Amino acid sequence: MSACTGSGWAPSVPVVLTCLVCIGVWLLARWVKHQRYFPGRESFILLHAACLWWMLAAALEMAAQSAACKVFWASMAWPGILSVPAFWSIFLWQYVNSVRRPLPLRHTLGLAVVPVVIWLVALSNPWHGWFYGAGTAALSAEPGAPVRYQHGPLFYAAAAYLYLFMAFSMGVVIRAAIFSVGVYRRHYLAFVLLTIVPWAVNIGYIGFGWTVFGFDPTPFSFAFTLVAFAWLIVGVRLFDLLPVARHLLLEALLDPVLVVDPRSRVIESNPEALKLAGLQGDWQGRKLADWPVFGRDLQALLRQQASSDRDRLLILASSSRYFEVRIRAIERDTRQGSMLLGQMLYLRDVTQRHLSELKLAEALAISEERLRTISSLHEQLQEQALRDPLTGLYNRRYLDEFFSRELARAERERTSLALALIDLDHFKQLNDEHGHLAGDDVLKGVAQHLLGSLRASDAVFRIGGEEFLLILPGVDVQEAHKRLQSICQGLAASPLPTRSGARTVTLSAGLALWPAQGGALDELLHAADVALYEAKRAGRNRVQVCTQA
Repeated sequence: MSACTGSGWAPSVPVVLTCLVCIGVWLLARWVKHQRYFPGRESFILLHAACLWWMLAAALEMAAQSAACKVFWASMAWPGILSVPAFWSIFLWQYVNSVRRPLPLRHTLGLAVVPVVIWLVALSNPWHGWFYGAGTAALSAEPGAPVRYQHGPLFYAAAAYLYLFMAFSMGVVIRAAIFSVGVYRRHYLAFVLLTIVPWAVNIGYIGFGWTVFGFDPTPFSFAFTLVAFAWLIVGVRLFDLLPVARHLLLEALLDPVLVVDPRSRVIESNPEALKLAGLQGDWQGRKLADWPVFGRDLQALLRQQASSDRDRLLILASSSRYFEVRIRAIERDTRQGSMLLGQMLYLRDVTQRHLSELKLAEALAISEERLRTISSLHEQLQEQALRDPLTGLYNRRYLDEFFSRELARAERERTSLALALIDLDHFKQLNDEHGHLAGDDVLKGVAQHLLGSLRASDAVFRIGGEEFLLILPGVDVQEAHKRLQSICQGLAASPLPTRSGARTVTLSAGLALWPAQGGALDELLHAADVALYEAKRAGRNRVQVCTQA
């Protein structure tokens, strides 16, 4: 720095132009900093910073008037000189391989070791002369004249380090261009050309003495390369759609994959999608709706997707195949919000799974139908087990359950419960004179007469040959006797039709009341049976109330 203490400064047209380029690089770096989700973003920003360091050092070298000061600023440029190709190669590698993770800090610091060492060696050149030789001097005696550098062995060692990264960068983009097709190949060929520019310019400077304004033109070539990439960002959106699509689109996938732009044009397709559509060439840029086999149906699914994030089922009637369509948006965040760059369509072949699901659904439907049938049969069997097959009345199996329920209700509500035991008068004589079939008809007729005379809360049971049992919840003894008397009189006044003619039938009934005549079913049955016996002895065709306590 002491070499510049007495040196003057003379801003010139080249200096102004170089400063303008520096401002452009700085503005471009700021713009790139606000771009998201493209591989190598951080490395690309560091590349701008290194190039800006180099360009600023070049501007100061051009503005300095003394040769010693120019040499000093040339030495100051080395951190940028060596960092530019390093970050350039890292950026290209990350971009081509769609590496989204930033370079770890320890790796970044490791890359800074060699540039710092060479920088210190260049600054200490006045003591050893191995970087710039003794022949390094101004081209003329005029103030501010360019310096002709005599390069020493350490300079060429630094150049070899620089060329290693340049060669790596060239290899990365050439390999990407070779193994790419279509629009990818064209973009990577553009990468190759842009990578050649600083390589060729630097070789021209070292080998043939090419200069710009009398200085090393390499930083200007890198600035040009950055501007070219800016055009690719703005004009072609290379950082936006293609790297993300390449990251998502795996050629090895066994299922069809498509990438479409916002105008529903197919930008990329994997071999399985082309095979499914029966296409070989002339497909890139073609409208999705114009694709054979599945294009029209898939376009319809895209329109439905606007209102739903669920995966859709695509059915190809022509080939009896089923595809689960996953639609993923490819977006870029901007200050105004997210910008839709395209969509990735992943068609997962679920034919076998869908057919299995259909078979399973059919099997489940059959099983459910059989279960309903079995349940219905079970209910019927259960109902038949609780009812008398001749009269349809409840039998004795259901008596205990019904009485327990009604007894609990009577206890809870503090009401009475009446129980009547009924027996048909002279039924054996009727069977002997007119036959058992006529007796069966009488039993059916009596059952219907009893059912027609009861409330919904009452229940009637057939508990023996011609014996019936009535349970009347919530009635006192007077009400129960009145209703039973009505039933008795109504039956006697209405001959019952039988297959041997109309027959007049009478009944005798014994009435017991809970809890007066007993607290359990057996006790009430016994009390009612005693009352029934008294009704029979008193002449039949009557209702007798149990009087025992």
